[in-house]
Amino acid sequence: MKTVLLVLALLITTATPAQAHAGGLTPQDHLSRVTAIDPPLPGVTARMVNHGTQVEIRNGGSTAITVADHVVAPGETYRFRDERTTAPQWELPLGTSVIKGRVDTTPDPNPLSWLLFTAALAVGGYFLGRGRALLAVGVIVVTAAHAWHAVGSALAVTGQSFVPLLIGASGVGLVAWPLAVVTVVAAVRRKPATAFVAAVVGAMLVVAGIPDFDSFRFSQLPFAGPGDLDRLLVALTLGGGLGLAAGGFDNMRRAGSTT
Repeated sequence: MKTVLLVLALLITTATPAQAHAGGLTPQDHLSRVTAIDPPLPGVTARMVNHGTQVEIRNGGSTAITVADHVVAPGETYRFRDERTTAPQWELPLGTSVIKGRVDTTPDPNPLSWLLFTAALAVGGYFLGRGRALLAVGVIVVTAAHAWHAVGSALAVTGQSFVPLLIGASGVGLVAWPLAVVTVVAAVRRKPATAFVAAVVGAMLVVAGIPDFDSFRFSQLPFAGPGDLDRLLVALTLGGGLGLAAGGFDNMRRAGSTT
C-alpha cells in the first residue's frame, strides 16, 4: 500500500499539461485525402497534410494559380483549411481545375486489448525492481519509447519548426529523459539512489503519456509511422512507466527493511 501511495503522490506532484501529439493534432477514425486534380495542371500538386486538416498546394509550374482566394505563385507552397474537405466526397476550385478528395473512415482498434497489454507491461516493469541493472534497462526502454513517440508526433506535422513541436509533445518527458541517463550512471556505479531515480523517471513518463490514451481508441493517429507502432510506444510509456515507478519504490522499501 505504501508503494501505491508513493506512486500516486509522485504522479500528482509532477503532473504538468502536455499535448498528446505535436501541433495540436488529435487521433480520429477518419482522414481526408486528395484523390486527383481534374484536369491535371502541369507541375501543380495537392495533398492533405497535418493529419488531414489542411490542404497543401505546391505550384511547380510556370504560371500562378488561384485557390481559396489566394494566388499561389510559381515555386510557392500554400497551406490552408477548408471545411469542405470534411465531406465524404469533396471538391475545391483550383484555377481552371478542381481538387477532388474524399474522407476515408477506418475501423477503430480494440482499446481493451491495448489496455490489457499496458497492464501486463506494468506488471513486468514492477518485477524489474528486483535489481538495479534491471531497473536501468527498463528505464532505457521506456524512455526510448516515449522519446520515439514524441519525435514521431513532431515529424507528422508539416509547416512548423521541429524543436517547438518536440517540446510540446514531450511535456514532462523533457525532465525524465536526462534523469534516465542519471539512472543508468547510478546503476553502473551501484548507487542505492538507482531505484529512487528510476521510480521518478517512471512516474514522470506515466504523466507524460496520460494524454495519449486516445491512441488506443482511434484508428488514425498523427504519427510519422504505423498506428500500431505508436500504440506500442504509448503502451510501453504508460505500462512500463507505472511498473518502474512501483518497482523502484518497492526496491527502496525492501532495501530499507534489510538495514
